[in-house]
Amino acid sequence: MSVYKSIVKNLAANSFGMGVNFLQQIAMVPLFITYWGVDKYADWIIITALSSFFAMTDLGLNRASNNEFVIRYQKGDLDACAKLQVNALLFVMSVFALFVISSVLVAFVWGFKGVLGVKVFTETETSYAFIILLSQIFVTMYGRVYHGVFRATARTHIAIITDNIVRLGELSVLFLGIFFHLDIIALLTLYLAPSVSGALFKWIYTRRIFSTKLALDGFDKHTFNSLIRPSIAFMIFPMGQAISSQGLVFVVNSILGASILVAFTTTRTLVNFLRQLMNMLSTSVNPEICAAYGRDDKKTITHIYYRSLIITFLTTMFSVAVLIFAGKFIYYAWTKHAVVFDANFFYGMLFVMLASCLWGLSSVIPLATNTHARFTSAFLFSQLSGVLLCYLVLSINPYLSMIPLVLGFTESALFLFTLKENNKFLGIDFTKMYAELIFQTKFLFNKGLKLLTR
Repeated sequence: MSVYKSIVKNLAANSFGMGVNFLQQIAMVPLFITYWGVDKYADWIIITALSSFFAMTDLGLNRASNNEFVIRYQKGDLDACAKLQVNALLFVMSVFALFVISSVLVAFVWGFKGVLGVKVFTETETSYAFIILLSQIFVTMYGRVYHGVFRATARTHIAIITDNIVRLGELSVLFLGIFFHLDIIALLTLYLAPSVSGALFKWIYTRRIFSTKLALDGFDKHTFNSLIRPSIAFMIFPMGQAISSQGLVFVVNSILGASILVAFTTTRTLVNFLRQLMNMLSTSVNPEICAAYGRDDKKTITHIYYRSLIITFLTTMFSVAVLIFAGKFIYYAWTKHAVVFDANFFYGMLFVMLASCLWGLSSVIPLATNTHARFTSAFLFSQLSGVLLCYLVLSINPYLSMIPLVLGFTESALFLFTLKENNKFLGIDFTKMYAELIFQTKFLFNKGLKLLTR
């Protein structure tokens, strides 16, 4: 199958995912505010913020293992592929058991309500919600061990569609539960079912393509040790995301208060939805760059990378322009005038999104080829710096509009660093990079012109 046909299939699957993202991040917010109120919704934000930290507890092994699986599969080393998959499954199961048991003990000894500062949910509801959300994260993590098989055989789109059907099922449970005032414990019990079904489907589907036997004696120390460095480097990435995403939640809540927190998360949700729309391309090209790297096909990597970077820049600029003119109207229509619109913060975050989308696409090369140690370290530093600087700036000037000033600087610096690292990988300098960008821009323009004149 052509590389670009695979990318188009991945892009189509991710487009379906954006529809799910719209429901999750845009449509659900008015429902939460209407039926739960601001205080209860703020509690939900805090609980989900802490539980999402545990998405990094596979220590990056899943992503590193899946990348290595694709590379080894392209080289025909199926024995190594089997060892990679068994190791990843055993590791995720072990970490899952450790953290769920620890969470149950914390719930019985201290309780999560006081630890998190939750106000509306009861102690039982808070602890149960945290443990169920934690379990959902690990079940999803287990299912993603099988993504290496999908990626290596140009079936990434099937894995993407499966994940999004699972998310759609979770949203349906959440929507119906909130709408019909279902008890939170019953609601979250049902919430776990779609992720379990998704993991089971991936196991059944991939057995027809590449089957391994899961056994405790299947653990291979050499394989595990070879993945430690790229795994830790991958772990840094969700850690940085959690620090930025959830760290800012706690910073804003502690300095500016719960009402401003809702305004902050609402605005960021809208902007991040568009960021995910722009980053859809990087997700789609990632498995094809990984496969090309396994084939030692640097020419394909170069073409995919620069064409994707140009498309990302143009579409992001178009989105920014649209929201500059229509953002306020969309915001108030979305929140039903229940949340304050801070114009300076909103417009500032749009330009932060531009820098974020550009480094997001640029990061696809190191993240797809297991050469990401320097990038993820720089990413963690930039995200940690952003949160700390926001805390310092807000402590002096407690205005929401100060946040994009800080993040704009840190995100732009990360983009420049990523460009430099990619130039090293491709063996070019900035002069050749500019020449390649001009060449690929002309190529895309001519291709587009031909499609329009057919």
